[in-house]
Amino acid sequence: MSARDATRSVPKDRLPPLGGRYYVLLVGFLASSLGNWVYRLALPLLVLHLTGSALGTSALYAVEYVPFLLLSLPGGVFADRWDRRRLLITGDLTACLIALCLALLVTAGVHTLWPIYLVAFLLACVEPVYHPAFQGFLPGIVPESRLGQANGWMQSGDNIMSMLGPVVAGGLVGLFGFQTTVYVNAASFLLSAIAIMTIRGGAPVARAVTRRAVSFGGDIKEALGYIFRTNRLMMAGSLMFTGTNFAIWLIQANFVFYLTSYRKLSPDVVGAVLAAQGVGAVIGAAVAGRLLRRFAPGRILIGTTAVAGLVTLLLVPVRGAVGIAVVWGLMYVLGSINPVAWFTLRQQVVPDAMLGRVVATTRMLAFASIPVSAVVAGALESAFHDFYVVIAVGALLRLVIAGLAYRSPLRTPPAPAGVPEEADQEAAAESPG
Repeated sequence: MSARDATRSVPKDRLPPLGGRYYVLLVGFLASSLGNWVYRLALPLLVLHLTGSALGTSALYAVEYVPFLLLSLPGGVFADRWDRRRLLITGDLTACLIALCLALLVTAGVHTLWPIYLVAFLLACVEPVYHPAFQGFLPGIVPESRLGQANGWMQSGDNIMSMLGPVVAGGLVGLFGFQTTVYVNAASFLLSAIAIMTIRGGAPVARAVTRRAVSFGGDIKEALGYIFRTNRLMMAGSLMFTGTNFAIWLIQANFVFYLTSYRKLSPDVVGAVLAAQGVGAVIGAAVAGRLLRRFAPGRILIGTTAVAGLVTLLLVPVRGAVGIAVVWGLMYVLGSINPVAWFTLRQQVVPDAMLGRVVATTRMLAFASIPVSAVVAGALESAFHDFYVVIAVGALLRLVIAGLAYRSPLRTPPAPAGVPEEADQEAAAESPG
């Protein structure tokens, strides 16, 4: 009996412990996540301080987004070819060195923008390589029956850091300036690297990934074939997230514009409304693990997507700040459950040798719809001058996507990783659509 099968047979009231290695990894993850959220605010503030230009700041966001499109697929190949623990340590140390370079630029009083944009680009290049390695590393140190809770705690931690990071960054910049802030940022990545260095034992912690001699392009082609031909479950989930991200960003791209122009809310009230998304995200990630003990991940994805569509429709009749905040928070409760269920599902059904590439590919596909959706959202607002139409379109799209997902293999319980390809195809064929 394999380790996965053994954990699958453990009664729910006698679940195996997450283990000390997981908690060490959680500490490293929280440190690295805090570092990410600090620089995501500190860098735009620095550019705005140097230029006073909104265009310069928005260009920085564009520079930081490009690596996700360029490096997601290569990052997945790296995660499947190399030792994932060492890749995580290398990623953290690289981010630490890049942040130190930025600190030196600030110390030297550089006022030219291109070095800052270059550093921002390089720092953003770490994430699409780091994420698939992290997702592939986690199942090697956590029993499968605890993957839902493990992913839920990670997601909760990231959501908490998303709230604390801007506060920490703003406070550090206000009290000590950009130089000290960036040094603290570098230290957070170093702490993460040290934590992961202490993790020992158990596959794939200390294993060297051995693969047959396949070209880089062949590795990517193999992953695409696995997603779109062999494992229809992964294809269905990937396309579902691509569609839901498109629907979500129809609203999110202009939500601040809606609050200020349509509802005439002051900046402090807008901040309070947006804070509800952080609270909702933490709650959603916290309950996701419990839901995964009772329901199959695919069914959770379908159900939360459908309910999220209905909740989104409430933004049309609800006009007060408190009501909008409650609805927005509920949307993020549901939106935070989804990635936990999806991460767990991928880790359960994808063979370890392909997990990094599948994570990277599905993530890239999900992100690809976001810039397209932002452009479409602006076009719809310009055409109709009625944001409630945009809200309705986004909500109805989520309901349609949930309906399509219900007719996909997501509705059937997943087969464990490592089952023969024919068995996967038979299980998929039993589900309509």
